[in-house]
Amino acid sequence: MKIAVSGKGGSGKTTVSGTLSRVLAAQDYDVLAIDDDENPNLSLTVGIPREKEVPPIPGDLLQRVELPSGETELELVDSVEEIINNYGVAAPDGIQLLKMGEVDHAGSGCMCSAHSTAREVLSNIVEKREEVTIMDMVAGVEHLGRGTTKDVDILLVVVEPYYKSLETGRRTRDLAEELGIPEIKVVANKVRDDQDRDAIEEFCENNDLEITSIVPFDDSIRRADQQGTAPYDHDKQAPAMTAVRELAEDLVSEHA
Repeated sequence: MKIAVSGKGGSGKTTVSGTLSRVLAAQDYDVLAIDDDENPNLSLTVGIPREKEVPPIPGDLLQRVELPSGETELELVDSVEEIINNYGVAAPDGIQLLKMGEVDHAGSGCMCSAHSTAREVLSNIVEKREEVTIMDMVAGVEHLGRGTTKDVDILLVVVEPYYKSLETGRRTRDLAEELGIPEIKVVANKVRDDQDRDAIEEFCENNDLEITSIVPFDDSIRRADQQGTAPYDHDKQAPAMTAVRELAEDLVSEHA
């Protein structure tokens, strides 16, 4: 099961990605978590202490090779196993975390090599490895333009109960369908009341979007972040954690 988690900045996609990783790992699934956000924060969300450095994968792991036809294509210099062994960081419950890259300096240029590497790593993981893979994508829709998520089984689109977030979700769905992603599901996040729920459900119904989970607004997420702990470690029984646990159960039952 290969899952990408997408959403507008601030939607809570990283919280969903990290918590989903922890929930599945706690159920004895082998989990590979990939942070493909240029402003990476998945490490803390899966439970790695914030003082522990998580090095990014180098941007020079791709080489261009010539095919018998004379055309060229990119391929990884190292195997996926070598990349995970060399650059993966251990997280609680046996999770392995890979960080694809980050912007270190102003004016340092685009993250093209990191995104290309992420695409090739994921493609190889789909072909050669069996563990559950959860990718926290860069905010917005650029990853779909680059095709980074083209090989995933499921795209979870995290939305909040306001128009700009929901509209980003609709655009994400449209682009994901063009890529041929088999399943595209909406996770409605930070839902405070019936008015929020109704707004999301109405938009999704009018735009043919499938809601797979409704995660309530939960102040324990903010408190966990203030204390530098993963939401899952802060309070496993918090309402948002319960909702993500139910999401995990649904995904497993559908893909068992």
